[in-house]
Amino acid sequence: MQIIHEPFLQFHPHTAAKIGLNESMFLQQIHELSFGPNDIEEGTQWVSRSYKEWHSVMNFWSMATIIRAIRKLEKSGYIYSKRLNFGEKMYLVDYEVCKSNAVYLLQPASEEVVTIN
Repeated sequence: MQIIHEPFLQFHPHTAAKIGLNESMFLQQIHELSFGPNDIEEGTQWVSRSYKEWHSVMNFWSMATIIRAIRKLEKSGYIYSKRLNFGEKMYLVDYEVCKSNAVYLLQPASEEVVTIN
């Protein structure tokens, strides 16, 4: 058996049942990436990615599935987004909307649930 040392995707089962598996995985990914070195705008940590960059990480989904998941999260209010030049967008999780809808996110690289106060 070989242990693979590379990033993995995770999601909370309750969140997947509530908003959909694809959207849950995508929301969790934006949440985790917001803890890394990202663009800080208006004092807030944004995640900047193009659809092509998202597809390189989640290559098991078609580009259309990625775009649908993003649009559903935007329309539902779980994420904010801003379009940048050169095909990139910036994303930010709206934790207040998550909290009010009982949508749970996991701590990055752990099994603990993030409690939003």
